[in-house]
Amino acid sequence: MTIFLVSMLIINILTSFIIYKILTIKKKVFNDRFGMIMAMSLSGVIGLSIAINIQFLIPKPSVIMLIFTVLAGGLIGVQIGSLVKFQSLLAGYSHGVIGSLMGNMLGAVVKDPALCSLPVYYLNTIAQNMIIFSLFSTMLVIITSCLVHYSLRV
Repeated sequence: MTIFLVSMLIINILTSFIIYKILTIKKKVFNDRFGMIMAMSLSGVIGLSIAINIQFLIPKPSVIMLIFTVLAGGLIGVQIGSLVKFQSLLAGYSHGVIGSLMGNMLGAVVKDPALCSLPVYYLNTIAQNMIIFSLFSTMLVIITSCLVHYSLRV
């Protein structure tokens, strides 16, 4: 299970790096508004996915891990938002932080269903839910990156 979660995290990071390189190559093509929309959508989704996978990988949640994932989401948003202008920088940062906070909360609830007072029979399917949510978040990153790459062609 750990190998699967690490591979999903690596796929998310590689997909993020590839779409960032594509955006830096084609940054002359898009205008400010389109750049801000890309920064908001990509940073939120990437922050969410990376935070979920890190939350699943670390067995005991801590405040340090929460701060690390929030800063990582903000850094991803700043990097993507820096391709255009200052407004995109702020939008990317805020959406990256919000996405990583949502990922931390979702990962905590999947690992411990008692946080939301879910019934006891959900305790039997924690490993299965972790795999499903990890796959879903990775597919979300891949689909969002493909849509952004396609929108650069149109």
